Amino acid sequence: MQDAFKRELAELLYTAVPNIIRENIDNLSHDEYDMLSENIDVHVLFSIRSDRLSSMHSLTDVLPNLLKNRFEIHSLSTEQARQAILKPAAIESEMFATHPFGYDEDALSSILSQFSTGRDNENITVEPFHLQIICQACEVRIEDKLKHGEVDQQINKSDLPSFDNLYGDYYKRQIEQLPEELREKAQQLLENNLIHTVPNTNEYRRIPVDKDVLISEITNIKAPPEILDMLEQAFLIRREQNSVGGYSYEIAHDTILDPIVNIKKQRQERENEKKIAQLLISKKRIERERIFGRITLAFLSLWLIAILAYFNWETIYFSYKIFFEKDERPVIRKPEKLILITSKLKEEVINSARQVNRTSDINTWEASQLLAALYHDPAFDQNNNIKIQYLNQAQKSMNKANCSWREMVDIDDVRATSWIVSTNGILGLTNRFSCSTLNFLLSHQDSNGAWPMFILPKHVRNYSATYATCHALRALHNSLPNIKDSLFARQIRASIQKGKQWLLQTIADKSHARWSDYEQKEGEYESLAVSKSLSGLSLHTLNILGNDIDTLNKNWLRSLEKADAAVDINLRERSDKNFKTDNTAVAYTDATRQLVIPWQIIATVSAYKDGDFSEKLKANKWIDIVIENLDADKIGKTDRFAKAEVLIALRYLLEEDYDFK
Repeated sequence: MQDAFKRELAELLYTAVPNIIRENIDNLSHDEYDMLSENIDVHVLFSIRSDRLSSMHSLTDVLPNLLKNRFEIHSLSTEQARQAILKPAAIESEMFATHPFGYDEDALSSILSQFSTGRDNENITVEPFHLQIICQACEVRIEDKLKHGEVDQQINKSDLPSFDNLYGDYYKRQIEQLPEELREKAQQLLENNLIHTVPNTNEYRRIPVDKDVLISEITNIKAPPEILDMLEQAFLIRREQNSVGGYSYEIAHDTILDPIVNIKKQRQERENEKKIAQLLISKKRIERERIFGRITLAFLSLWLIAILAYFNWETIYFSYKIFFEKDERPVIRKPEKLILITSKLKEEVINSARQVNRTSDINTWEASQLLAALYHDPAFDQNNNIKIQYLNQAQKSMNKANCSWREMVDIDDVRATSWIVSTNGILGLTNRFSCSTLNFLLSHQDSNGAWPMFILPKHVRNYSATYATCHALRALHNSLPNIKDSLFARQIRASIQKGKQWLLQTIADKSHARWSDYEQKEGEYESLAVSKSLSGLSLHTLNILGNDIDTLNKNWLRSLEKADAAVDINLRERSDKNFKTDNTAVAYTDATRQLVIPWQIIATVSAYKDGDFSEKLKANKWIDIVIENLDADKIGKTDRFAKAEVLIALRYLLEEDYDFK
């Protein structure tokens, strides 16, 4: 085959008149002869890995100039990478699934900074393969929008996929190109045959496997031989000629090794969970039927020993609790530790609450958080002294011009006002003010249903904010029981409904139940990444408003990550949002901090009721890691507002009677 190829190519390149034409020259007309006599301008480009370059020498006997012009392709410079991103996307052709599109500067900067390599005094370079994956993901994003009737001409930062799971998403996307009935078999083929686990390590290597060996395995899993071609066309494997004249296949690139292995581990974990479930069901049935014969008990004992070899005690404990207690709240494996920390934290928050209205060090916003963390506790403020002190401070600090509260001078603050009004509602203080605190929220709701963080001057552009919208909705919801005017109550409910719809429409990632700080409007402001803190707040808000969000709840539970559970409970996310004037000058910066772990705990407790066995098991394991990492001394050293929010989360998890609204 090689010999035929090189001779045909040599004839194409070097022969002015091919032999087949010479032999049939008498049968050609003048026009045909003239046409066939014209020189053909042929250029041939070979692309080959550097370690295979020696194979080209076997062609030089008939193609003597083959190795004359050689170019080694290195990593791209930053400018070359920029052009590699922009130019292909700008090409217009009916052959493409999408229209031409561009990238804004923020998106380009994010991509280039993510994939650039190089240290001080070295050239910064970018690997082409990484660009291929990210650009494909962006094109898929444009194509998805087209399918929904939206023509988007530009990729901005919010359109970029998560860099954390870029290769995992790529692997899933490529597998989904295969027919649905072959996807699982394709994964099985890759996992079991083309990856080698290095003994006594957690390392993996891709290995080349002969085609005949793979065909035998394909037959065993009852898949068609064409599955190899499908995987090759999906750029998941590549084919190379081996030393015995046949072909070998290997996984296309090292970057997709981890996604393949991780998906295999996830599937094995789900299968193991099913085995536990089957064991527990069988055990329950045996107990119910009272057939504890010697054979049955021996069989069950052997089964338990085998299962224990696969699972840790925590998994078995949570599995048993989920199956037999059927609680709609998470299982706490170490309640004694959680009770001890919560009790200690509650004492500290009570001591702070006793200083409300007695010191200027505690503003009304912080005071409202302290009291929200303590309400429904039978031992707290039995004589209502602290509640009265709080009311006195709230009345004194209120901006009576429009019945709102401020954290900063001259800026009416929706964030602070919403927290305060929310606490007023649960404490029954809604109607204890000389003006309507609810009217402030109703009158500043945007037409789209959301609220801004601040009420800023007209020359400063304002933005709908997830944080402010969630807390405003909580404030309205908590105040409703105190409203006797039915017309006003209907107005509040209508406002809540609009706000709920905004939250549902602006979700940044539905499959993971994730929101961003601000609504993503192209061209108006810089895009912001999703916030796990705000996502927890948003999900909890939708749950207390009674929305039918069981799918979002399940997605939330499914997306919990162990790495998040292990971070410091005092860790905060920062908005860092610039509010701009009409001439784009920065007039004000929102530097709101949101605690990451507490709102994820609250959302997990709220969502737990809608989880299936696997999702509840994951949630319980996640919470177990959080509790394991709790440190009372660390919590005690943080700010008062942070202590209050941590206490809210821990009480919501621990105390069934503490219904945080």
